[in-house]
Amino acid sequence: MSVGTVTREVAKIAADIIAAEMELNAEHCLLGDQKWDIPKDKGLFVVVFAQAAPPYGGATFLDTDETSDTFGKEIQQASVLHDVRVEIMSFDNSARVRATEVGLAFNSLLAQQLSEKYNISIGRTQAAVNASDSEPTGRLQKFVTHTNMTALHQKVKNPPSADYFNKFNGAAADGSANPPAIAAQE
Repeated sequence: MSVGTVTREVAKIAADIIAAEMELNAEHCLLGDQKWDIPKDKGLFVVVFAQAAPPYGGATFLDTDETSDTFGKEIQQASVLHDVRVEIMSFDNSARVRATEVGLAFNSLLAQQLSEKYNISIGRTQAAVNASDSEPTGRLQKFVTHTNMTALHQKVKNPPSADYFNKFNGAAADGSANPPAIAAQE
């Protein structure tokens, strides 16, 4: 059984979409929660954060499809909702002017292609909120928007030995049936 799963961080997928659609280089499209400095130039820069919520669905099963490359393996899956926060900033007016492009980027054909490639679903983008503030180097124009992305995370493991399962079904180590004795009730 081959099920698509996220093979790349959701934040990186979102950053790839933003960078490509808004034509930003790597120094101007950054991942949050990492060490980075505000670029010195007056151009636009974006920071992408992704916070995973607890899984809202999951399954664990043994793959019994003989044609699958994971046949006989334990499959663990969890569907997770990620809150993707995009902060678009500049020292000039470009953040204010281009804030709506984040929503356009997440609705683009590239976003659809990457959604299919990485098995994610991109929700509607919320309206950008003005979070501008004064910095030591000047007034920082900052707009923040959120988008929900769901992703299927999957882990494939070798199953436990047969002895592990035999502990639960009453079989002896040699595989013979050895059910636990049941006391007769009177």
